[in-house]
Amino acid sequence: MKLHRFYIKERIEKGKDVRVDNPVLLHQWIKVFRLSPSDEVILFDNSGKEFSGYFKLLSKKEAVLGVNKEIKNKKIPSPEIHLFPAIIKKDNFELIVQKCTELGVVAFHPIVSERSEKKDLNIERLRKIATEASEQSGKVILPEIFEPADLETAVKNFDGKIFVLDFNGQKLPTKIGKGKIGILIGPEGGWSDNERSFFKKTKIKSFSLGTQILRAETASIVASALILLNK
Repeated sequence: MKLHRFYIKERIEKGKDVRVDNPVLLHQWIKVFRLSPSDEVILFDNSGKEFSGYFKLLSKKEAVLGVNKEIKNKKIPSPEIHLFPAIIKKDNFELIVQKCTELGVVAFHPIVSERSEKKDLNIERLRKIATEASEQSGKVILPEIFEPADLETAVKNFDGKIFVLDFNGQKLPTKIGKGKIGILIGPEGGWSDNERSFFKKTKIKSFSLGTQILRAETASIVASALILLNK
């Protein structure tokens, strides 16, 4: 039987009990998953490791889990993909975070572009969505979600290779190398002339996903899948 996976903030060590008093997580375990003492689960704490454990105590106030085994996890993404999506409508941006987390994207850097319809995001909600997607997909490290920034600031602060998705660019190669890779993705309506001038001035390469015009959320998912599932 496949065991449920959960992220907890408490540090986990093999052979040591871990206590959890997060009311949201306790409610989820008791009311949603209908778990009970002695049930087994998989746990991870954002350290890059995961563990098997079982409930010694599970109540509305706290849970105590015995940790009996460290599990080798090979789901470490390579290359390290950082998405720079321009801010779009709430539900569509949340879809980007959910699906691209499942695929293995390690960080999201929201961009306030000239054509962004929205200028802000609920970062805590996005982190919750990313946590749930990590639990579901087998990730052991939660993706980082940065506060929104303007295009030039975000690019300046990034220390890896970076390229932009653009309809007029060269075909996106699926073998894009190793290391830290940033992908810039425009909003509804595409990049402005000023932003295209910035890409040219800073020598940021443009790549295309083909002849179809894709929505921003579709482009984010397709680009991530092409790179991460063809490594």
